[in-house]
This record gives sequence, C-alpha cells and structure tokens, in this order.
Amino acid sequence: MKIRFSDTYGNDVTYEMNDSETAHALERLLPMSVEMLSENNAKYFIPDKKLNTFGAPLAKGGTESLCYHSSWNEIILYYGGYKVADDLYEIGRPIAGSGQIRNLRNPVLVDEL
Repeated sequence: MKIRFSDTYGNDVTYEMNDSETAHALERLLPMSVEMLSENNAKYFIPDKKLNTFGAPLAKGGTESLCYHSSWNEIILYYGGYKVADDLYEIGRPIAGSGQIRNLRNPVLVDEL
C-alpha cells in the first residue's frame, strides 16, 4: 500500500506503508485533508481517531520515516534525525518526494495511491 501527502503548491511525498494494523488503520481514514504542524525535524498531525498499534514495529530511529506516536496520537513525517521511543511506531518509508516534506503547506491532502 502507498499513501501520498500533497498540497496545492506542487509538493508531494509518497510512502510505502508496512503491513501493520496501525498502517491499515490510517488507510481506513483516507482520503482526508489535514492541517500539518511543524517541529525542527518533522511535520505532524493528529488523526480523528486513535490508531491500534498491535503488531506495529517500533521505529528504529534514523532520518526519514512515517511514524505514529501513540501517547500523543500523532502521525509524524520525519525529515531529520529522530530517536527511538517506547511509543513511536514506524508505519512507512518515503519512496518519492522525501525532500519535499519540509515544504508541505496547509491544507495537506492524504490519499491512497
């Protein structure tokens, strides 16, 4: 499964999703339009529903990943370094447009390809 984050300014990022229940739970919410918030190394949003993390792999840290932070119910698009946390699950990896994550502007459409 692949999902895309895109805006009306031509920025888009595509992720290959893993086969976890968390990734499938996000897929069931699509399509949706979200307001992204920014941090130093990431963009993130809070989905309407808390996602099930059963069987989802913990994020291993690194530089680029699509993650779910279960304690704060956040979907996070990392474009800079991040560390391992007990409640941070990896749900996808960028396969196209990863350099555009930091450029995404609201509203952002999230849909399945």
